[in-house]
Amino acid sequence: MVHVARLVKFLFHLLLLTLLSALAGAAWVAHRPADMSVPEAGRPGAKPRDLVDDLKQAAIKGSGLVEVGEAELNRHLAKVLGSQVPASLAAWARFERLKVDLEPDVAHLTLAWEVAGHRSTATVDLRVVRLEKVFRIEVVGGAYGHLQVPRGLLRPLAPVLRGLSDVLHEEITALFQMNRVTFAQNKLVLDPRFP
Repeated sequence: MVHVARLVKFLFHLLLLTLLSALAGAAWVAHRPADMSVPEAGRPGAKPRDLVDDLKQAAIKGSGLVEVGEAELNRHLAKVLGSQVPASLAAWARFERLKVDLEPDVAHLTLAWEVAGHRSTATVDLRVVRLEKVFRIEVVGGAYGHLQVPRGLLRPLAPVLRGLSDVLHEEITALFQMNRVTFAQNKLVLDPRFP
């Protein structure tokens, strides 16, 4: 009887040790920041185009497809987004940037912060769906660092995403003046033409 009790206690401690190891591993994976490298946009020395103006003009004319490359989109976001952290938190936290990776039907938005000298990243996977005359953005998944999580666990990022939508209001409004918004490999394809 004593041996059975010791065996159960040993197995229980082994199970606790395994769970603790799994949690420690998940924390390590979540704290490893995602890759934030972005390829250069366009030719060196070339004047970058004004994306918002181009989108507005395309929506007014309604003439043809507009393609925005991933590198050009990331360059525009880097220019528009500044440090959005409140002054009370600026001493230990700083928003670095937003990186967009485009794949067919999915956009991966990776946000990077520097918190107490350590880079932290979170990735949100988005899909754009049009329901009659209204565009809807759906969160389909994401990650903290390299730890993939289901979309429900990305709920703490909702205030950050709302803040980004406020800062990028002009760009989002111009984008949704199009009749079709499609994510393709490394580019955003916009169609202002009526079906």
